Amino acid sequence: MAQKSQPSNGKWVVLAIVAAIATALLVAVVVGGGDEGSSTTNSLPGGDVLAKENQPVVIEGTTLESLGDEAIDPMVGQVAPTLNGATFDGSGVSVTPGDGQAYMVVFLAHWCPHCNREVPRLIEWQASGAVPSELQVVGVSTAVASDRPNYPPSQWAVDKGWTWPMMADSTSMEAAEAYGVSGYPFFVIVGADGEVKVRVSGEVEIAALTQIVGDALAD
Repeated sequence: MAQKSQPSNGKWVVLAIVAAIATALLVAVVVGGGDEGSSTTNSLPGGDVLAKENQPVVIEGTTLESLGDEAIDPMVGQVAPTLNGATFDGSGVSVTPGDGQAYMVVFLAHWCPHCNREVPRLIEWQASGAVPSELQVVGVSTAVASDRPNYPPSQWAVDKGWTWPMMADSTSMEAAEAYGVSGYPFFVIVGADGEVKVRVSGEVEIAALTQIVGDALAD
């Protein structure tokens, strides 16, 4: 009776190699398909990632304490942490204190009524030409909630006419935590030396904002 042929040793080696490659590819898919905290999306701080309402944020430096009720903010004079993140469309955006650039970082929540009143003021302030040329304004969309008004924030920013860069905070609000946000809107002015000059929580009228910014940059 004829016997069925058995694979030679060489064939077994080939089969083993194919199986090993298939296993490696499966592991790569499982690891590489991760969420915003995966090493793939965070491997290049400030680099491009997938478009999302929340984006990974990489913090460098010491985080600031939450703004309290003290008459003098103890964090004034501290070096602000660097924020490496992305916009809603995935383009890299960063706040890098100490790079010789002064920053005003504005933390906003799409559902916050105070933010919805403040954003038009900021746009009017920009249109008036009162924004100092040496000041880089960066918005941070934080506290994103799909069950609250004006979701998604990416469309909210467009509808409001926001023209400055807008960083999308992580789901765990790492950017807001790093800057000690205690309410919305929340302003942090960082001097060209990288130090915190002032932090303000709540709505600010245009005249007051112009004064606050002028005093902060004069330090």
